[in-house]
Amino acid sequence: MDVKQWLSRAYRIDQQIQSKNEQIEMWESLAQKVTSDPSAQPGGGGGVHSSRVETYCIKIADAQTEIERQRDELINVRREIEEAINKVQNVTLRLLLEQRYLLCKGWEDIADFMGYCVEYVKRDIHKQALRAAREIIAP
Repeated sequence: MDVKQWLSRAYRIDQQIQSKNEQIEMWESLAQKVTSDPSAQPGGGGGVHSSRVETYCIKIADAQTEIERQRDELINVRREIEEAINKVQNVTLRLLLEQRYLLCKGWEDIADFMGYCVEYVKRDIHKQALRAAREIIAP
């Protein structure tokens, strides 16, 4: 794993958590549609419907469990990344790494924040920052 991938781990885990949250919303919506069906009400012959609701509830619970596991992993990974970034001596390089890999900001936001043009941040400062991080992560 190269330094950029190593630093991007928190972002990827965060994306997975967001994806699981979207799945939960979908399953909740599907469960609500089934329960709003009159045949799913008691005495309405909703055996298949209640089975479907149960399936959605299980999927929701499984996804919530996975989100909790991923949140724990995210906390640990962010801590590792933050410790490595904090060892970068150059303040400008450290700031860029924090903005990009801890706060997951886009290049335009980072450039505005730092007062540089986007291309300079992406090509020059980021390259230097990755080099500095590489020396810390894999000396």
